[in-house]
Amino acid sequence: MIRPARAIALWAALGWVGLFHAPLSAQTAPPLDVEAAPRPEAVAVRATTPVVLDGALDEAAWANAQVLGDFIQARPDRGHPSTERTEARILYDDQFLYVGVELYDAEPDRLIIPSLEQDFESGNSDIFGITLDTFLDRRNAFMFLVNPKGAVKEAQDFDDSRQENAAWEGIFEVRTTTHERGWTVEWAIPFTTLRFDPSKVTQDWGMNMMRRIRRKNEESYWAPIDQRDRIHKMSKAGTLRGLQGIRSGRNLMVKPYAVASRADGRAAGPGGDWTGDGGLDLKYGLTSRLTLDLTYRTDFSQVEVDQERVNLTRFSLFFPERRDFFTENSGVFSFGDISERNYRSGSSLSDFTLFHSRRIGLDGSGQEIPIVAGGRITGRAGGFEVGALNMQTRAAQGLPAENFGVMRAKRTVEGVGDVGAIVINRQSTDGSGTFNRTYGFEANLAPHRYLRINTYLAGVDDSTLGSDWAGRIWAGWRNPFWNLSVGTKRVGEDFLPRVGFVRRRGVQQSYATVGIHYRPASIRALNEVNPLVEMDYVTDLEGRVLTRTTTGSFDVSYRGGGSFGLDVEDNFERLDTDFAVRSD
Repeated sequence: MIRPARAIALWAALGWVGLFHAPLSAQTAPPLDVEAAPRPEAVAVRATTPVVLDGALDEAAWANAQVLGDFIQARPDRGHPSTERTEARILYDDQFLYVGVELYDAEPDRLIIPSLEQDFESGNSDIFGITLDTFLDRRNAFMFLVNPKGAVKEAQDFDDSRQENAAWEGIFEVRTTTHERGWTVEWAIPFTTLRFDPSKVTQDWGMNMMRRIRRKNEESYWAPIDQRDRIHKMSKAGTLRGLQGIRSGRNLMVKPYAVASRADGRAAGPGGDWTGDGGLDLKYGLTSRLTLDLTYRTDFSQVEVDQERVNLTRFSLFFPERRDFFTENSGVFSFGDISERNYRSGSSLSDFTLFHSRRIGLDGSGQEIPIVAGGRITGRAGGFEVGALNMQTRAAQGLPAENFGVMRAKRTVEGVGDVGAIVINRQSTDGSGTFNRTYGFEANLAPHRYLRINTYLAGVDDSTLGSDWAGRIWAGWRNPFWNLSVGTKRVGEDFLPRVGFVRRRGVQQSYATVGIHYRPASIRALNEVNPLVEMDYVTDLEGRVLTRTTTGSFDVSYRGGGSFGLDVEDNFERLDTDFAVRSD
């Protein structure tokens, strides 16, 4: 075990390694102001000859495409051109959007490729990425990443980088090659994978592209952004124009399944009869912005298993949803302690959310509850982001047959933020009359480019516990220098949304933090110095202190990728009753 003092020394050593390996090439031209720079535009060109996906841009069609270069660094030298040349091209035909990229590298033998797995950890790898905002709403996007050996990662991003659905899996093809000039990407993304408005003769989409050169700790973007932002910050993206005469198709996907088994022999005992089961999942695009999902006798046997985690607290752990039926457009149903990227908030959806789809078809220990049938609609209609869900389960694992219903609506107010509401019902269908109903109203405001205000008020009506309420208000300010936030939350003792997740009930939480992000131009080896103070104060509803945490941190990041961190923390935890870390 590493003792605290030695841990500090280890982090310091890693930091000094980063310092001495920082690139020290001089930059002569003044840097571009990435915040004020105009957003770039590109024109997609229709391919007049076939494109063969082989990782080489040698087809005649690529010669006619516009070359998109001039990638600008977000780190380590913000505002300066990328140290390696990148040339991207965009083509399309009736079925596919083609993305071809030449990523030149003076030292191709030093490309960093730590993984070939799907959904790899992209922060430790050389990568190329593209985001597409197909409705040009400057808030939502599809994201696609690839490394030099063709490992891919895709996601849906919502609310201008606020939320990400990493479990989304789109259909596409990509080929990569590495060579003496660097590496090449050739991508074909079917228009059926993307949602857009086919009624428009000419499509204009939001778009950004990025390249990471890991050995240099370098990230550069086609539409320049600051290092605190990410590629899916679509309010700062560029624009892709010129897509004409394309259609998304019927967007119909049917996934039937059938299983049969028979056991014979002495170990099987008497019988030898056949048993079987079958079901169906269907996805259909009702409109360009509304998607219908239906399921009958749902089968989740192919779902990725949860990662094992060790819980050393007395509170439940939050596990994310991984079942395909629930993952696409899952951000529509998000309601609770929404966190803003790059802002510290003291809480997140893994602490408080009114709707957690794992409550449907799974019991508290993760055992399957058979789903008889269900459906959901997600998307946009009449200027609102909407979601509706209805599911019916069988009786199993000591739970009665139940019906689950959800209605969700949210509207974006330009220049203000978004407001929304949600209603959730869980009710037994065996005649026992048990029910749990949850409702909530929210406002997530952005009255200034650096200011965020999130607030909600929610209530529960339960056939066993009765009624109770919860509420939260949080405000944060994050500019290139200051990082400030303050918030308070109240959760009633009987506030138990049985289709949601609440880590602690019967509490009042207060949170505050003050920090700075200083980028010393005079010390070239340093990227950023980040001291901060953070306080989290939790009482019961009578004002008795339950948890108090005060943290002081001093973090330094170096241009070469190394870091140094020092934390000092004071904790108080009131334990009125014993609890078991594990069951015997």
